Amino acid sequence: MTVIIYWKKHNLRINDIYGNNIDYSTIKKADVHCYFQQLDFKNANKKNSMHKKVTTLCIELQNSEKQLRKEMNRTTRYQINKAGKDGLDVELIIQPTTKDVAEFTVFFNNFAKEKGIEKARVDKLEALRLNNQLVISYIRHENGGKMASHLYIADGKRATMFYSASARFEKDDIKPIEVGRANRYLHWQDILFFKQRKYRLYDFLGLSQKENDLEQQNINKFKKGFGGKEITEYQSYLPQTLKGHFALILLRWLWRNQVEIIDRKTIIKNNHLKAKLLE
Repeated sequence: MTVIIYWKKHNLRINDIYGNNIDYSTIKKADVHCYFQQLDFKNANKKNSMHKKVTTLCIELQNSEKQLRKEMNRTTRYQINKAGKDGLDVELIIQPTTKDVAEFTVFFNNFAKEKGIEKARVDKLEALRLNNQLVISYIRHENGGKMASHLYIADGKRATMFYSASARFEKDDIKPIEVGRANRYLHWQDILFFKQRKYRLYDFLGLSQKENDLEQQNINKFKKGFGGKEITEYQSYLPQTLKGHFALILLRWLWRNQVEIIDRKTIIKNNHLKAKLLE
């Protein structure tokens, strides 16, 4: 299933397109088309287009619950089992309201501020909500305090974790190790939820390629603890207007150190080589 999300950022009109079976007659006019979860790069010949080759980690939800547990490493299995005895409460919101999105945004933005990362893209979340492609989950301590939350792009076949956040507690009654355990347990409950709903894939949304970034590699390790398989996919960012061209020139500079970026001239050259081989 293809998901198309129309949203705005600083007056820049954006179409985020997930999947490959695209009906272009349904796409609104925008300054930039951003393609995700693609089988190959899109239109590298387009001037100022940008492209990424990414690796993500996916859990195959057709597998039995027993097999899914078996694929986990021992630490993840242990932490999930232990969290199951902690009296935690899990909430899954499958038809979030504007109020639910606002509540999640506050929770995530507090986390983002502490981590020094971008705040939640509210326009994009509202577009997902209106398309009925948004699922939010929380896990709460027995005292009622929110410990972690996940937000998914959910298209009926693939659940893609778009945001994940955990709480930080000033008091010593909820320790970081308990929060980490609860977060693993919430992932597991989310996996079971989407499995029950006949989804095909649970997507952790990317593995970092920054080998020297210890924090990013620890996040990779956390994700890989659930098993699953690594999948290579492609992203393309195509300008549609003059404003879009300028936006991607700026974005290319901002992303200049990202190892996932593939030079479009390299893609064009490789495409020519492939065409010659097929002649």
